Amino acid sequence: MAGPHAAPDVEVAIIGAGLSGIGMGIALRRAGITDFVLLERAGDIGGTWRDNTYPGIGVDVPAQAYQFSFAPNPGWSRVFAPGAEVKAYVDRIADRYGIRPHVRLRTEVAERRWDAAARLWRLRTDGGGEVTARFVVSAIGPFVDPKPVDIPGVDDFKGTLLRSSSWNHDHDLTGQRVAVVGTGASAVQLVPEVARVAARMDVYQRTPIWVGPKPDAPTPRALRAMYRRFPRTQQVVRRAATRGVELILIDLVLGHKRAPFIAHGGARLARTLWYRTQVRDPETRRKLTPDYGLGCKRPSVSNTYLKTFNRPGVSLITEPIERITATGVRTADGTEREVDAIVLATGFRLASDPENFRRTPVLGRDGFDLATFYTEHRLASYEGISIPGLPNHFMMFGPYGWIGGTWHQLVEINAAHIVRVITEAHRRGADTVEVRPEPTARWTERMRARLGRSLFATNGCATANSYYFDHHGDTPYLRPTSSAQARHAARTFPLDDYTYAEKRTP
Repeated sequence: MAGPHAAPDVEVAIIGAGLSGIGMGIALRRAGITDFVLLERAGDIGGTWRDNTYPGIGVDVPAQAYQFSFAPNPGWSRVFAPGAEVKAYVDRIADRYGIRPHVRLRTEVAERRWDAAARLWRLRTDGGGEVTARFVVSAIGPFVDPKPVDIPGVDDFKGTLLRSSSWNHDHDLTGQRVAVVGTGASAVQLVPEVARVAARMDVYQRTPIWVGPKPDAPTPRALRAMYRRFPRTQQVVRRAATRGVELILIDLVLGHKRAPFIAHGGARLARTLWYRTQVRDPETRRKLTPDYGLGCKRPSVSNTYLKTFNRPGVSLITEPIERITATGVRTADGTEREVDAIVLATGFRLASDPENFRRTPVLGRDGFDLATFYTEHRLASYEGISIPGLPNHFMMFGPYGWIGGTWHQLVEINAAHIVRVITEAHRRGADTVEVRPEPTARWTERMRARLGRSLFATNGCATANSYYFDHHGDTPYLRPTSSAQARHAARTFPLDDYTYAEKRTP
């Protein structure tokens, strides 16, 4: 065990090299902190946009909103950018801001353990090595790993098994009989693409999803040229698009009790107008229409998903799956449908799922175990970033942490908070900082109270099967404030809401 004066390998270790990790690295460099490393388990940077390459992958918010404010991309080809363009954008900003030299690929952090004597974090990697760091920033994103498949017999299937999160592009589905399990955001994008080439498609749905029209179109070359020539024009468009997304995803949720007619009216229009124009068969349309309120789970947009169920050979199956057999899928009514390939689009574990931290433990001060904390206690945090018991540890996306309408807002705002704390620790000559329990409890209670008046509590969400609701029945996904309020808080929160311990001298 190292002594109390041992220097860490790096000042800051960032776990993950997706948008969160890269954005955090850029914030550190801008603050003059260059002694940091990004530990990435995969063989490339990019996170979600590296892993998800299934047919039809793209952003589900306008691309002008889906970018960092300091690095707008004038070249988005469409209103809703394809996934390959987003991955290229991630690569460019990593190069432009000098982040790649800080990245260690194929280095998964298998355990984080706080060393109280040395006052640093010991990060054990999957290869058996160790990295020590004064500060740790978890930048693993909201969706960590695909959910384990809990369908009996999945290993018995003799055909091709595909996952939306790790698509096998070597397998051609043309002319094949395909089963798609799941009807979430990924399925909304891939189902229309696969249906175009498959001989037959069975889509297995547990819970329907609200799907609205997608105002997508190519971005005219003249407009892209104007963005390049007049960058301020694009910034105006970016701010407007970002505010528009926040209006739908945040304001609608928080303001539901004051204006319930918005969500109710949107659902009524969808049922009586949009779904009727999209799906011809009344029974299929009924099955595709949610019985829970609009906004209870994240809605999706598509001009092709609902229409796909009008195609010959495309069937919507709502009978529960009993098991997967060697040759197909058998439902609870005894019907077995033979297929050549099964696509699993069954979603991800959220960052707050305790199982994530049983696989890769986070062990803090005085025996604090993050998996146990998330299992036995209602989720809590300070500003969605810090938790008592974890000194020198920050999360880009913690409980009550989703800010605004797009991920980039969250990254910029939370990175500013984290840099402010680390900079203050340096100013005070402190090598240990930890958020205090009292402000954490106050902030969390304020967030819970606001969400208690939100759409989640007042719009018939019981049947939504939404990841917004955790295993305690709370909704700790969204931060129930505007992005402007969160940005102001990041600049002005009381620095003494953290405790600072000065460096020990020999």
